[in-house]
Amino acid sequence: MKGIKKFTISGLIISIILLIAIAYYFSGLVLYPKVNCNADHHVFCQGPKEVGLDFEEVEIETEDKLNLVSYWIPAKQSKATIILVHGHGGQRNEGIRFAKSLHAAGYNLLLLSLRRNHGGFASMGFHEQKDVSAAINFLKKKGFEKIGIFGFSMGAATSIIAMADHPEIKAGIFSSGYGSAIDVLVESAKRDFGIPYYPLIPVVKLALNLRGEMDIDTVRPIDKIASISPRPIALFHCTKDDYVDYHHAEDLFAKAGEPKSLWSPDCNRHERLWNFDPKEAESRAVGFFQKYLK
Repeated sequence: MKGIKKFTISGLIISIILLIAIAYYFSGLVLYPKVNCNADHHVFCQGPKEVGLDFEEVEIETEDKLNLVSYWIPAKQSKATIILVHGHGGQRNEGIRFAKSLHAAGYNLLLLSLRRNHGGFASMGFHEQKDVSAAINFLKKKGFEKIGIFGFSMGAATSIIAMADHPEIKAGIFSSGYGSAIDVLVESAKRDFGIPYYPLIPVVKLALNLRGEMDIDTVRPIDKIASISPRPIALFHCTKDDYVDYHHAEDLFAKAGEPKSLWSPDCNRHERLWNFDPKEAESRAVGFFQKYLK
């Protein structure tokens, strides 16, 4: 009997240690994703020169003293500026797909490089709010008051919250974003690894919050998007997105106030709308900002 009890206690301890180790591993995937420019996804990995755009690298300092080395692409005789915000594990290159057409339409562009690329870690939009706030302050110091935002995936979720909190942002496009950070992580865990919510996800969430000094449950663009109105927004999302399910776009659109629009092409890869139909994607992005960010 004592042997059985000892065996049971030992098994329980091993299970707890294993659970903590697995949670630590998965939280690390979220906090420290491999950063790269994937030509299949981001297309342009050599910088704005690859599409014939002149640029300069600018350092944007966040309130927690990170220097975000970003691309600044000025347009002649323009005071309207668009901040482009990349996704989880991405780089400032992500917005280059839209940069040439937006620049040709007369917009200054700030291709923001988020904190994961500069000594920080990714937080699904929690700490990235500081990065967007720093970008807004950077633009205001340069005298630019007409500001738009264009976010991709995690950058879209971040941009929704940022726009809700910053009235300086006059118009926003949110491409392939999610309504709740923890929801998209739970869905990903179940889809990609067959992991149910219990018992692992609560421990992963705890690890994320402790290691990332954050509260992942508060990263909920779905709770913020309604307060953006009457400033205009547009949602872009593939109907068969293979990472952030299309229901996130539907939920966000339902919550958003007017004016709003939703473009949902029948593509099946995450954040590949431009890749699926470059001409239509650029036309919609340029048309939106020309209408609302003059």
